[in-house]
Amino acid sequence: MRGFEIIAIVIGFFFAIGIAVGMLLVIALPLLRAMLVTRRNRRRYRHGNRWKLPADDGDRPPRWPGG
Repeated sequence: MRGFEIIAIVIGFFFAIGIAVGMLLVIALPLLRAMLVTRRNRRRYRHGNRWKLPADDGDRPPRWPGG
């Protein structure tokens, strides 16, 4: 093998690995984002998806989640 062939094989190998990793990221990132949003919402809304109104506050609106 000549030096050019070795360099071409190494470049092709890294190109193929980069395409494979990119495809896995395109598949995995939306799933990971959905999992993180679900976990964050589970922590935020402990009483179901409804806010609990404070008993003494009268006309004030409920607090924003996380605020």
